[in-house]
Amino acid sequence: MKLQYPAPVLSFPLDAVSKVVASTLKKKHWHHFKTGTVKLVYVPIWIFTYEAFYEQNGVVTQETSGKIAVDATDGHIWEAVPYVLDEMPIDLTQETQHEYKFEAKDVVISKDEAKELATVKLSSMLGVPRQNIKIVGGEVYLWPLWRVWIDVQSGTYRLDVDAVSGALFGAEQVPERELGWYEITAEVLQELHSPSGWVKYINLLADVLHIPRWAMWGIIVLLFLLFLKLLGMF
Repeated sequence: MKLQYPAPVLSFPLDAVSKVVASTLKKKHWHHFKTGTVKLVYVPIWIFTYEAFYEQNGVVTQETSGKIAVDATDGHIWEAVPYVLDEMPIDLTQETQHEYKFEAKDVVISKDEAKELATVKLSSMLGVPRQNIKIVGGEVYLWPLWRVWIDVQSGTYRLDVDAVSGALFGAEQVPERELGWYEITAEVLQELHSPSGWVKYINLLADVLHIPRWAMWGIIVLLFLLFLKLLGMF
């Protein structure tokens, strides 16, 4: 199907979305969740090239340049997109090469508005005055996203998965599930299978008891030696 603007070729398929969502939720201790609607959305993004310079006492001391991406629907800055454009081999097309149904969002923010937003954001990010930033270019790409709604015990949340890089956005909205005592015990026992796990929890115990860690380790060594003596091994 013909697209109004160029778009990266979709390279992160639908069947991979569930894996990245499950992996992200697992880190927040959600092992049981329900996936609702999954929808492919093309979001228009303004892509600009910028040049910025730092100066001291009227003398330019450093220059930097790069790309910045501004969401043409709400003005949000997509910090990951310039990295993807520079680091990944991306083909642009105005003809979709897949059979998925999709929705293409309309451009709401004009080029001048997007350029102003980019200047303000770059000034904050780079720590330079706005007059030291020059923004050039300005073209619209339609960026494909898998928009996923998930249900967990605390509510329903929307996650966006980049259909080019596979990066997931919106996970910060999903709260971490509080572990039950059984899960905490199992997690601790699993970590204690390795020496690094013992180091972690002995240091943590010292911090909780507000004693120096070296003193805590001394106590552990003495208790171990006492245990060996009781067993007749020392």
